[in-house]
Amino acid sequence: MARQPMDIRKRMERQEKKIINLTEQLQEAQEEYEKMKKELREQEKTELFEAYEKSRRSYTEVIDFLKGKADI
Repeated sequence: MARQPMDIRKRMERQEKKIINLTEQLQEAQEEYEKMKKELREQEKTELFEAYEKSRRSYTEVIDFLKGKADI
């Protein structure tokens, strides 16, 4: 005996569950990515400040350099 095709409503219901699950996973991944971007930004700030502290350059010289105005 041949297998009966699954009712369209059941198939749609399964697809809706898949979509909901994937949407939740995407949202979690986006939140984690944003958190990682923020952590990276903080790490970069710390590294920049540490480099500035070790430098013999003045604040003005560093700012001018970063703006592309310095003749260092």
